[in-house]
Amino acid sequence: MIVAVYLILASVWIAGSDLILIQYGVGDPRPGLVQPLRVLNFFITAAVLLFFVIRHSYGGWRRAEQHRAAEINHAREKSRKLSSRVQTLREEDRTWIAREIHDELGQLLTSIKMQLRLVENRLADRDDRTLNPVIDKLVETSELVDTTIASVQRISAGLRPSTLDHLGLATALVEEAEQFSQRTGIDCAVQVHPLPETLPPEVSTAAFRIFQEALTNAARHADAQRIDAHFSATRHLLKLSIHDDGKGIDPTAIDDPKSLGLIGMTERAESIGGFIVFTRNPVKGTDVVLTVPLPLAKHPPDSLP
Repeated sequence: MIVAVYLILASVWIAGSDLILIQYGVGDPRPGLVQPLRVLNFFITAAVLLFFVIRHSYGGWRRAEQHRAAEINHAREKSRKLSSRVQTLREEDRTWIAREIHDELGQLLTSIKMQLRLVENRLADRDDRTLNPVIDKLVETSELVDTTIASVQRISAGLRPSTLDHLGLATALVEEAEQFSQRTGIDCAVQVHPLPETLPPEVSTAAFRIFQEALTNAARHADAQRIDAHFSATRHLLKLSIHDDGKGIDPTAIDDPKSLGLIGMTERAESIGGFIVFTRNPVKGTDVVLTVPLPLAKHPPDSLP
């Protein structure tokens, strides 16, 4: 619409100015001057018209780009919130399943063990030697129940470590590092600096899961022999850095859509308002650094360093 107005105004201007120039040229002793002026007027008007058309088109393009960027940011924010909600629900399910497994199965298995022990004691009080094979079977079954209880505890801890809920993130990280070393044979040490007494639960959960995934990646892909982690948190900022002495991360893997582990870690960091950086260490190995701004209101004033 605006471009059409520009064209109409330009046409009126050219026609009107041509009439003025023609009238000016009647009886003029320099008749050759009129035609060049008309040509010059046409080119100037066309240039001005082109300028306004381009300016209008550029403004429309800018507005369209701004609208597109706003839509992308809006979609990204919705995706981030959805991912955060999914992670929250997943952790709630993990917590519920872990407690059910630990409490229900643990109690049932403990009851079975007690019943087996009772039967074993009663049979042992008898002098009938023919019962010895039965007693031996009861002992083996009792040991099998003990193994099953240990497996239930391990599975429950894998779903949701009770240490994370009862003793805090720092203790959970140290315990996870110890268990990781026992499972893989890779030395893993966590250095914890003084922390606030409480951290937001969603921050603790995300940091713990990121730490778990970083250890898994180091064991699976880096061929690392040692992992060192440093964890600190003030009233304003939480920082978790993990370094392994492996072969170092491939820079192309950071942006590779197939690197689901890295993508998951990044999404977890973004879901709590933080960010994570993966870099290849100049000397050896890979550095993973998680940084999360902490909401001040969630920390009691008397517990801040």
